Amino acid sequence: MKTINIYTIIATYNGMRRNWIQKCLDSLLSSSVKTEIIVIDNGSTDGTIEYIQKKYPQVDLTIANENLGFAKANNIGIRKAYDQGADYFFLLNQDAWIEENTIEKLVEIFEQKLDAGIVSPIHLNGLKNKFDQNFAHYFANFHSVSDLYFNRLQPYYEVLFANAAAWLISRKCIETVGGFDTDLFYHYGEDSNYCNRVLYHGFKIYIATTTSICHDREDRKGKRPKEFQLLIDETKHKIRLSNILLSEKEIFAEINSLKLRNSMPFIILKLLYFRFNLSKLKSYRNELNELLKIAQKAKESRRINQKTGLHWL
Repeated sequence: MKTINIYTIIATYNGMRRNWIQKCLDSLLSSSVKTEIIVIDNGSTDGTIEYIQKKYPQVDLTIANENLGFAKANNIGIRKAYDQGADYFFLLNQDAWIEENTIEKLVEIFEQKLDAGIVSPIHLNGLKNKFDQNFAHYFANFHSVSDLYFNRLQPYYEVLFANAAAWLISRKCIETVGGFDTDLFYHYGEDSNYCNRVLYHGFKIYIATTTSICHDREDRKGKRPKEFQLLIDETKHKIRLSNILLSEKEIFAEINSLKLRNSMPFIILKLLYFRFNLSKLKSYRNELNELLKIAQKAKESRRINQKTGLHWL
């Protein structure tokens, strides 16, 4: 393989849990292809910063005074790697670790598929005994189910989405698409938004099946608090309204449906539905107003992201 500059970018936040940081960084240092490592720490308080400084002095560590979120932290790392001449940007979660050949195999797909913008490996769980649950869900939506069943996986599959726990992105893709949208997204939905933008600009997304990562997040399943579910619902709305693959007509219809729900006749109907519970009605109106604000931000996001350039970086 010819000499290429590969930079790994990791956003950390309290990564000492279950030896995540050690597993993550040790796996990168054992990679068959050399990678420079950039860590952006989002204000860890569990000793993550001190541990990296002491055990991994070769890591380029940026310490934030607050939790910047996934999108902004990764953007800082991407920009730093870009300015240092990176050919590829490998985004890796703090709770994930790679195989020795993972980066090498991902680069091979780029060399075979010149239209690639993002290449991601197979995502396994922390025990490496089955697929990561979310990965299995979206990977099965594509033409791989029968191949999985008969154990005849192809070397790569074209997909419409891959979780950002492990992405290899080309410099050309970064120069065209930019970074993560930090006006709309903080820690959920930014990868879906980015995949839509990648596809819009003519790049493709591939899953490489000849290598894998472990993503240790099995214990996060279970019943989530109501506040978290509201966040997920709002994120889904952000993703749809900012999706530049949708036509202006589809977006216009979505916004109009929100405005209709906020109209006086509909509000009166809602008041009847809530049995004149003014507290519930107020909560409903506040939620609608927030969604309408998001719609305006999403419109501006679409306008920016339809152009090429180093947006958000």
